[in-house]
Amino acid sequence: MKPNTSSSGRKSNSVYRDLRKQIVLAELPAGQQLVELEVAKQMNCSQSTVREALMRLQEDGLIVRQGYRGTLVSSVSATEGQESLDIRARIESRAAALSMGNFSSAHIAALSTLVQQMEVLAEQGDEYGLFELDQEFHHTLYEAANLPALMPILDRCSLCSHRYKITQSTTRRTLRDTALRHWKIVEAVQSGSAAELERVLFHHVSSVIGDADGASKAAPELRMSDAMAAIFQRLQKEDAHLPNPMQIPLDQARTNFNASNARWNHIDTAVFAIDYFTIPCPTHQMPAVRIAPQAGGRKGTLLYLHGGGWVFGSIHTHLGAMARLAALSGLTVVGIDYRLAPDAPFPAGLNDAVWAWHWLRAEQAARGLGAPWFISGDSSGANLALSTMLDLRHAGEALPDAALLFYGVFDANHQTESHLRCGQGQFGLTTEKMAWYRAHYLSGTRRDPADPRVSPLLADLQGLPPIFLNAAGLDPLRDDSLLLAQRLAQATVPCQLKVVEGVVHGFMQMGSELPEAQAAFQDAAAFTRSW
Repeated sequence: MKPNTSSSGRKSNSVYRDLRKQIVLAELPAGQQLVELEVAKQMNCSQSTVREALMRLQEDGLIVRQGYRGTLVSSVSATEGQESLDIRARIESRAAALSMGNFSSAHIAALSTLVQQMEVLAEQGDEYGLFELDQEFHHTLYEAANLPALMPILDRCSLCSHRYKITQSTTRRTLRDTALRHWKIVEAVQSGSAAELERVLFHHVSSVIGDADGASKAAPELRMSDAMAAIFQRLQKEDAHLPNPMQIPLDQARTNFNASNARWNHIDTAVFAIDYFTIPCPTHQMPAVRIAPQAGGRKGTLLYLHGGGWVFGSIHTHLGAMARLAALSGLTVVGIDYRLAPDAPFPAGLNDAVWAWHWLRAEQAARGLGAPWFISGDSSGANLALSTMLDLRHAGEALPDAALLFYGVFDANHQTESHLRCGQGQFGLTTEKMAWYRAHYLSGTRRDPADPRVSPLLADLQGLPPIFLNAAGLDPLRDDSLLLAQRLAQATVPCQLKVVEGVVHGFMQMGSELPEAQAAFQDAAAFTRSW
């Protein structure tokens, strides 16, 4: 929300700045209730002026507005402080390095002036003034790196980590040391070395909390876990004969995809009740499968939408994943063969998912289904699951009780830090292939990648049910989930995010062998037991 420049707006800006300062310095502690009428009396303004200021503070993540339960100053834990630093360090250092050519002499002069001003405020003991100049310093870096979409996220992460440093951290630098450490960034920009800027900026951000001795740190190494590396190397050998799917006829590419995934779908059919059936749609019959544990089951239904870039995949390629979800959660899992692109481009697959949701709810008694209801998917299936919920919400229809979204594709942005670092093929999925998938998905008459039903990260997310997210650490799509978690937090949608380090995109398909995949299924199953 931009500051209002009218007379009433200027008063609202003043109230906002005053409350923001009090919260950052913990003069208003976490959990403190803010009553609009009381704040208005204290600050000699109208209640509507206070309300406008509180809306901006909510966007900053500094307060939590809970309807009839009131407005509270948000808490900030050590975990939140550190996680916000990790997000900033990865995004800011990498983007600045990639944008080294954008830094001009004017940028360097502006950065130098800001550090000089920091030194003055440090001598005066003005901690909050120094904090605000630090924010302006990093804004200058963001602007040079051209990060308009990420700036609100980086700002919120910066506020969170600085609040922790100011209010809770026991490893505090002097204000003078805090100011002086910014000179190393200026020197790195002046050097013209992208690698040096990335190294210095990553250390600067990641060591806001702790590491007061200033020891040098490198950007995190991109490394597979031992178990992941062993499986990955084996698959590279087993599939070495397969041609690039983007360079062969689509029917052949689909046959190869099915064969490659067959290795993960050997399940003990005696353990599950498996029923194949069809869902009647207006234009076709949709294949579906119902999987329920023979023992240890519980009430509840989960609609699963398989991955495969909207182009590949079926209920057969993901049978093992659905069976593991059923076994660990105790739920009855239903998978569907939604129509694939480019034969049936957007929105055909999404419409099929919405239709299946309605039909299953209507036929629940006949199919042995029932509440609670969940929706889930991996990769492009996670995209369809999230977009299905948006369609249901828009139509005012019943939403799932919760959702499970695994390493999803939620935006068409290929300039995220994870795409730039992981999208060249060293970990399997490439940025090029994601563009190929999306081109097929949008090969119909509706081709806008910014359509919120295609890129749900861009949608209004308010009113959605609780969501479990996971992301693979070595996946070009990792940041899609990180950014979605940020957007969900802004929309006050309950969300649990798990970043599984050392694994590649599609790792949950390997649940029969990979420990990290087995743990990921257990985390997801545990989430469903809250309902």
